[in-house]
Amino acid sequence: MGGSSFNIRQEESAFFCPSTGIYSSPWRSTPPPIPPLSLPEFLLSYSASSSSSSSKPAFIDAATGATLTYADLRALVAAAARSLAALGVRRGDVVLLVSPNSLHIPALVLAVLSLGAVLSTANFLYTRREIQSQVQDCNPVLILTTADLAPQLDGLLPRPLTLIERFLESLSVDRTVPIEFAGVGPADPAVLMYSSGTTGKSKGVVSSHGNLVAMASVLRHVWGREEVYACVLPLFHMYGFSVFVCGAVAAGATVVVFRRFAVEELLKAVEKHRVTRLPAVPPMVVQLAKSSGVAKGYGLGSLKEVVCSGAPLARKHMERFADGYPAIKLAQCYGLTETSGPITVCDGLEDRLQISIGRLIPTMEAKIVDVRTGKALPPNEHGELYLRGPPVMQGYLNNQEATSLAIDGEGWLHTGDMCYIDRQGLIYVVERIKEFIKYKAYQVAPAELEEVLSTHPDILDVAVTSYPDEEAGEIPTACIVRKAGSKIKEDDVLSFMENKVAPYKKIRKVLFLESIPRSPSGKILRRHLKDTVMQHQKIEISSKL
Repeated sequence: MGGSSFNIRQEESAFFCPSTGIYSSPWRSTPPPIPPLSLPEFLLSYSASSSSSSSKPAFIDAATGATLTYADLRALVAAAARSLAALGVRRGDVVLLVSPNSLHIPALVLAVLSLGAVLSTANFLYTRREIQSQVQDCNPVLILTTADLAPQLDGLLPRPLTLIERFLESLSVDRTVPIEFAGVGPADPAVLMYSSGTTGKSKGVVSSHGNLVAMASVLRHVWGREEVYACVLPLFHMYGFSVFVCGAVAAGATVVVFRRFAVEELLKAVEKHRVTRLPAVPPMVVQLAKSSGVAKGYGLGSLKEVVCSGAPLARKHMERFADGYPAIKLAQCYGLTETSGPITVCDGLEDRLQISIGRLIPTMEAKIVDVRTGKALPPNEHGELYLRGPPVMQGYLNNQEATSLAIDGEGWLHTGDMCYIDRQGLIYVVERIKEFIKYKAYQVAPAELEEVLSTHPDILDVAVTSYPDEEAGEIPTACIVRKAGSKIKEDDVLSFMENKVAPYKKIRKVLFLESIPRSPSGKILRRHLKDTVMQHQKIEISSKL
């Protein structure tokens, strides 16, 4: 396991400067200088520098056991790049990848980037309309997808779809032919992933080769080089992409790739492939916690850590996981699409169950800023988290206004997350600033109410949002998914919350839904939830007319 270089500095002044209000990383050791290379050059040149790495598995298919060694990976990238070039892909072009996880996705990604083209990804569960919107925004020259997904994507571009299965079959793979790099540098765009950012609708986040090399370099330094990862996260999302393509390949680690998350399939693979680290999102941790009895039938001795990110994880779920898996550390990390991956980790911390999101990784700086005054705050005071460092994005595609709102003139990314940093350098997320409910001028944090409601035995899933109210401005409203067979009613929910929170935080309205809208990383899609609530309001108003 990595983390041996994480020596905690007990003196607060070691990581906080009162005169500037800037927090730095508590790591004593720093990664080697970030080389001025493209991401494929950095990843493949490094793995090629070790003769022992050539035969080491880079990626293993969890379902079939098929394996790509590092030598296979380099040869496949070279062959795929030649074929993409023959299809007309050039430096600066955008290639859109729409696919579930597979063994070959990382090689296709690196092939696109080695040509100097820009990779964009889309959730393969999107509707045609959603993907069409992204196509119109980023204007790709080529769409790489699977035969299963082809019917819903056909016709989005003038040129035919490139089916991954056929493309791979057509490649002429020759290990003696070197990879040709297009000569792109750190400032050139590499990846275009979509995020709602801190405000507004989904926007294309432009991450440069330099951003991704910085992330890869730090993850290699932080998480060590002898890991076996389980990849149950989607590779089209920045969390999965940064950890399994950037960090794992940079470290020469082995990644076991899953097409989808299923508890028993994961447990079997952990036992078979001796998985050491599992990056996950909250719904996965919850399912694992509920399946701890089943897990006792598997040999999980190799699994040292589950790293959870993407959304807050309720303490009750943490404790249930800790009870069910006493030998496995449950840690959290924090990152955004805009930061090219995780910028906090819990490595080096002794607690087996970590409530904080960890400490800043090397090269990153932070501020905690008062949202009213703009003043930088000292430890233990709540404010908006600002971040600055080499992994921070270049900006939003064709949207200078949104970029300027997100990144200020000093290079600080305004995350929109209310946080505080304690005197040990540990960071805690309090709430999304824009998600606060204003009830009679009081700020109500949805996550706090969600955690309380999630303890009700009849509630399967819950999200709290605001509902317009003439007197109060907004009232806290619970959107609830009942457990199967439950007949819980609004009055039951209101009674349940009666003495559990301050009067101004009380739930004052309940809506029962079939599901809570969530992103692939597990975050509640607040905007979609708000749309549902607004639609309910229209129906309610019309029924009274």
